[in-house]
Amino acid sequence: MRLVLVHGINQQGKDPESLRRTWIEDLERGLDGGRDGGLDGDRGRPGALADVEVVMPFYGDLLFERSNAKAGGAIPQGDGGADDQALAAFLAEGLKEQADAEQISAAAIRNEQERLAAEAATLEVVEQGFPMSRHINAIVSVLEKISPARGDLAVRLLGQAHAYLKKPGVAQAVDALVRPALADGPAVLVTHSLGTVVTFKLLRELAQAGSPVQVPLYVTLGTPLTLSTVQRALGPSFATPDQVGSWINLRDPDDFISLNRDLSPPRFSAAIENIGDFENPGDDAHAIPGYLTHPRVAQAVADALGL
Repeated sequence: MRLVLVHGINQQGKDPESLRRTWIEDLERGLDGGRDGGLDGDRGRPGALADVEVVMPFYGDLLFERSNAKAGGAIPQGDGGADDQALAAFLAEGLKEQADAEQISAAAIRNEQERLAAEAATLEVVEQGFPMSRHINAIVSVLEKISPARGDLAVRLLGQAHAYLKKPGVAQAVDALVRPALADGPAVLVTHSLGTVVTFKLLRELAQAGSPVQVPLYVTLGTPLTLSTVQRALGPSFATPDQVGSWINLRDPDDFISLNRDLSPPRFSAAIENIGDFENPGDDAHAIPGYLTHPRVAQAVADALGL
């Protein structure tokens, strides 16, 4: 049985083999230990996955380039053409959904937009064009007041999600890198962030094509599949793909990428095991190490692999 790991956003420039080893080590730290102990490195089962074939398709550089992001993951300014307006609409919708989840009022966003406009006038700042309009900047600014990383993380996620879901040829290029890892025999599948979207889409397509590929365990961590913006772009249906045995979904309530929502009916299957009573150690609730060292995730992976 193989173990397939699929990463999420903002992985450009990383060494794929180093990333693969880090994920393996984090899973091993989660075995026979708690989250804090595993992260501290003084518990767990080092080497537990040494005899397992572990595959990690890497699409970070490709997605970064195809999403036309700047260094650091920022969305570049465009000329206001149709592509830029589509990205702006996607960003605005996704950010507004996240602002609603944080109970940020339209008045608060409007006030922040007016403040930014007055500040720009005072400083003689050139008006920003698409896709980073003042309205989008205002939502990001308000989100950042709740947590400095939130606005930046949301823009990175939504920008790369838009590229994958909407830009011609991007999904095909990413899928071409990830699909072979799913098409070669049974595999336990552990995914994070945008990787949950990529793999769900691929599993759904493989099931529709009658592929015999089997996934005894599918793990989604910090998934944006909960965002209506992403769901509309993916389109129906959200039934569990036929080849998936069990599905575990883990989220930190403060990981606002998943909006503190379960993958639950009526859109998703009631059979999905949703775990939401989890506090990701450290300052970043979306960070992968805490997710991988969660004992339920690590042990479920080990059990599925027959360890």
